[in-house]
Parts: sequence; C-alpha cells; structure tokens
Amino acid sequence: MSPASGQARRTLLWCVVGALALSVAGGLALHARVRATIDAHGAALAAIAAEAAAGVDAALHARVRGPADAEGAAFETIRHHLRTVVDRHRLRSPVYTLRRDGDVTRFVVMTNATPFVGEPYSLRRPMVAVFEGAARAHSGLYGDDHGRWVSGYAPVRGADGRVEALVSVDRPADDLLVERRRAWLWTALLGLLGALLGAAAPAARRAWGGGVGRLLAGSLALRIGWAGSAAVVLAVGVAGVLNYRSDRAAAVQRIEDRLATAVRVGVHQLDPAAHRRVAATGAAGSEDFRRLRDALRAVKEAAGLDSPVYTLRRDGSMTRFVVMTNETPFVGDPYELRPGMAATFERGQPGAEGPYDDAHGTWISAWAPLFDADGAVIAVLQADAEVGGLIAALRTEALQQVVFGLAGIAVAFLLAFVLARGVARPIAAIAEAADRVGTGDFSVRVEVRGDDEVAALGRAINDMARGLDERERLRGMFGRYMASQVVETLLDAGEVRLSGELRPLTVVISDIRGYTALTEALGAEDVVALLNDYFAILVEAVVRREGVVDKFMGDAMLCWFGAPMDQPDHAQRAVDACADIMRALDAWNAERATRGLAPVHTGIGVATGDVVVGNIGSAQRLEYTAIGDAVNLASRLCSKADAGQVLVSGAVRAAVEAPLEPVGAMQVKGVAEPVEVHRLRWAGPS
Repeated sequence: MSPASGQARRTLLWCVVGALALSVAGGLALHARVRATIDAHGAALAAIAAEAAAGVDAALHARVRGPADAEGAAFETIRHHLRTVVDRHRLRSPVYTLRRDGDVTRFVVMTNATPFVGEPYSLRRPMVAVFEGAARAHSGLYGDDHGRWVSGYAPVRGADGRVEALVSVDRPADDLLVERRRAWLWTALLGLLGALLGAAAPAARRAWGGGVGRLLAGSLALRIGWAGSAAVVLAVGVAGVLNYRSDRAAAVQRIEDRLATAVRVGVHQLDPAAHRRVAATGAAGSEDFRRLRDALRAVKEAAGLDSPVYTLRRDGSMTRFVVMTNETPFVGDPYELRPGMAATFERGQPGAEGPYDDAHGTWISAWAPLFDADGAVIAVLQADAEVGGLIAALRTEALQQVVFGLAGIAVAFLLAFVLARGVARPIAAIAEAADRVGTGDFSVRVEVRGDDEVAALGRAINDMARGLDERERLRGMFGRYMASQVVETLLDAGEVRLSGELRPLTVVISDIRGYTALTEALGAEDVVALLNDYFAILVEAVVRREGVVDKFMGDAMLCWFGAPMDQPDHAQRAVDACADIMRALDAWNAERATRGLAPVHTGIGVATGDVVVGNIGSAQRLEYTAIGDAVNLASRLCSKADAGQVLVSGAVRAAVEAPLEPVGAMQVKGVAEPVEVHRLRWAGPS
C-alpha cells in the first residue's frame, strides 16, 4: 500500500467515523425530544383522567359489576360524565374505567356505544402505581392489537379514600411514531451529507486552484461517480414526488369512500319527521333527539370513526347543528356552509371535501342529504376524519426517499473501490487455493459470494478440490475393504467393466479354529471386537506384502497375491505373509494370556494356479473377486489345517524358498488325484 492510498483511506475512515458520530449524537438528541413530547402528552392525558375521575361517584361505580348492569342508571350516569369529558377535550379515543382483578384489570364503564362490562384488559406498571395510591400516572409509548398508544391514569376513590378503580384516557400515537421516524431520517440525512462532503473534501482541495471544472474533469472514476450520483438523486427524487402524490391521492380516496359509505348508509337510519321537530324546537333533551343521537352513534361505531358524526340544517349563508354524537349537545350552534355542501342542499347529491384545514387540524369530510316526505333536503349527515397524521406520514416517506437518494450517492462514490476489492480479493484467494491444491492440499475451499464470473471460478476451484478430496477419501475408505491396488485400479480406470481375466495367482484362506467354543460366552460387542483385532493382524500382514484382501466370511478371510498388479513372486509373497501372520498371532495370544483370555488359533491353506479374477456382479452391485480351482484347493487345505498350521500345495512348494516340511499326499474333495501337501515352519523373526 502506497503512502498516498493509505492517507486516502484514513481520510475516508475519519469521514465515516465523523458521520456516524453525527448520526448518533443527532439521533440521541432527537430521540430525547420525542421522548419528552411523549411524556408531555402522557402528563396531559393523566390530568384529563384526574378530571374525569373526580366526577365519578365511587358508590355508583361499585354498582356496575357485570354486563347486566350496562343498562342501569349507574352505568348511564357515569358514561354520560365520561362522554362529556371526551367532548370537552375533543378526544379521539374512548375513555373508560378499570377495576383490578388480580394480575389483570376489567372494564367497568366506557364511552363506547356498545358496552363490554367485565371484559379483561392488561395490567400495566403505571396502572399498578395508581391502584396502589398514586395520584396519577401515565404510560410511555406502547402497542396492542389496536395500534400504538399513550395513556394517562387517575384513581377513583371511595369515601374511605381507598382506590376502587381508575380512569384511563388514551391517545393514538401514530403521529408520535411518525415524528420519531422523521427525526431518525433527518439524522441519517445529515450524517450522509457529512460523509459525502468529507469524502469529497480531498478532491475538492486538490481542485481548489482550478475551480469546479477541474474537479469535474478529474479521473474517469470520479466523473462516473458524479454522473451516477446525480442520476440516482434525480431518479429517486422524481420517484419520491410521484409516489407521494400517488399515495396521498389513494389514501384520501380510501378515506373519502369510507366516510361517504357511512353517511349514505347512515342517513337512512334517521327519521326525517323527528329531525324536523328537533330542528324546530332545539330540544336536546327530547326523546326525538335521543333516538336520533343513538342512531348516529351506531353509524359512527359501525364505520369505526374517531370523530363525531352530526347533522346540519341550512340557515341562509351558514348551517346549524341539529343532532350530534357528542355527549354534551349544542343544537343550533352555527357552522360554515362550504360550496360543496351548498350544492348538496340545492341538488340533493352527496358530497365530499378535503383535505382542508381548520383550527383543529386537517380533515376530510363527507355528507349525504336527508330528505323529508316531499323530497326536499332538510339537512345533511356529515362525518369527518382527521388526516394530519396521515399526510405527515406520507411526507416522511418522501423524506425517506431523499435519504435513500443520498445513500445512493455514497454508494456511487464507493462503488469503484468496493468492486475493486470485491474482485481482487476473490481472485487472490482463488490463486492461493489453486497453489494449495497443486501441493496436494485438497481440503482448501474458496469463500464464494455472489453469482458473477469470479464466483463461478471460485465454485469451480471448490468443485475440483472437493472432487480430489472425495477421491482421496474414497481411496482411503475403500482401502479398508479391499487392497489399495484394487482401489487404484478402479479409480484410475474411470469406469468399471463386467469382465475378468485368467491369471496365475496364489490364494490364501484362513479360518479360526474352535471359533464357536471361543465366542459362545461372549456378547455381540465382544465378538466384534475380537474379530476386529484378529483381522487387523491378518490384513496388516497381507497388505504389507502387497496382497489383496478379497472378503471376510465370518471368521474366515480370503486373499490372494498376483492381481490386479503383476507379481511374478506371488507365491513367495503369500508364504511370507502367512509366516508373518502366525508370528503376529503368537505375540497377540501371549498378550491375551496375560489378561486371562483364551488364545485365538487359526488354520491357513495356500494354493497357486490359474484363476479368473475381475469384477463379478451387475451394474448396480459389483465385487472384485477370484474364481477357480486354486481358490477351492486353498479352501480345502484350510479346512484340513489344525490350529496353528499353514498347509501349502505342492505347486506352492515348487515356487518358493521357505522352511517347509512334507505332510504327504492328501485326498481333497473335488480333486481326483491326491494332493501333495507341505506344512510351513515360521519360528523366528520375519
């Protein structure tokens, strides 16, 4: 690494560190501000809860015990008081009282049109403080199945000062979530700007003498970075504006449709004659008013609206309220006559308007005409939805698009560096892996990321190393079951042929004497352990003389010398291997005797002759084995050998130099003429 490149990297690193520090500091400050705002809202809600709790008669409240009490005078009195609080403070969510029941609370009185007395509700920590005597408390930001909230709580005390219940006042916190999200986005925006300015500082300093033109006429990578950055900002900016407009229009249309449906359906629930009587008398306490208000409350609840629903009659250039869902009525109060509503009074068509602003926020409204028996419009039913929070959320989304655009600038500037490192490092790793494979280290693997040409090369190297490693693993694994020469022949051939060849071999077959008596007192695991130790001795001796272990047949073993590799001295190798086996077994039996274990004796038969050797079986299952008279003769000699004897045929005797002594001619099953047999003496070291 050159000093110049090292300095550039350090400069970039300090820029990134500075940007992160700015983001963290700004984020913490803005988060603290949002948290303070949440606390302020919670304290205000707790004050409203205290006001509501002061007007709740604890004795009346104690009479409401279950769903059957929801129609009683005590319930209605308390609900009327709570609804008045809702109207006075223009609350958007119901107010309710809660009674503690062990680890949960239960609803008692609520402002909802459909009561649910006795339903369980969670017991939060601030509630516990109020139940235990605190004057008031409030929650932080929390969520449930219905959204995110901030709540305030105050106690309802009995005549003896004991806390009988609490009043809960909730506030939807979607706007606070939007504000917090906007704060983090502004923090990210500032951090990205700082990082970009810091990253551009070295180039700007070098181009200071030549002006902006020199800066823009720098290296091709720099020009591509500027062009790519501008393209990203332009594309994201345009997309952000278009998305904001599209999302805003779609959201407004959805809300308008919901409000329009509510008023068009709800207006048919109103009695025009009763409405005319209320409009004429202004009697908010009349039975007509109560029936009409109940109908409007049902409309409001069915549509899931947060704001009041009301009717308006025209009075010249203004309108006046007639019936409203508010608990405290204000029949006859004036209200503006907007152009769209004037058209409804004149033409009898439903209408909608918004978003528009007033002193209480940003709204969308929809209304439908109420006709009398003669078809004249005597009033309109209006429903409103506050959309300030929604519009703020959409603007936050647009701000997020800007942040993404600046992030794109950072990516454009750093892309060349990242791509260079991303290509150079894998190539270097691939070269190193290839060198290690060349030295025989097949365990090496290249870390592959992505799906490009470099990744494909890395996967090819891995596949090659894995294949070579698998070959070595198979060589070792199959070497446990057959001679290494056979494994080499099969692996190097590249294919397995169902064919054989006639070759001169020397066949050796061994068998344990007294095997049944030796193992009848042993368990299965002990028998396997015994055979493993026994065969380990035999296999080691055969493999050392480069023989082939064909198969294990219970306590017997078949092996041969002379194939698949040519061994002119195959008979000598076989006899030497048998002597090695007997000496090793003597040493093993001596060690077993020290542990009080019975000796293991074997008999061995050795014969030589022309044998067919090759792959026997099918394409699905093959066995490399030998078939012929020499195999049968070796088996017969093995069966005649006593414990500790190695019997060889006359043909073997004629082909080797070894301490052999004649046993004489033996009649062997399957052979017409008697066979000259000799016994091997193996005393002394190998």
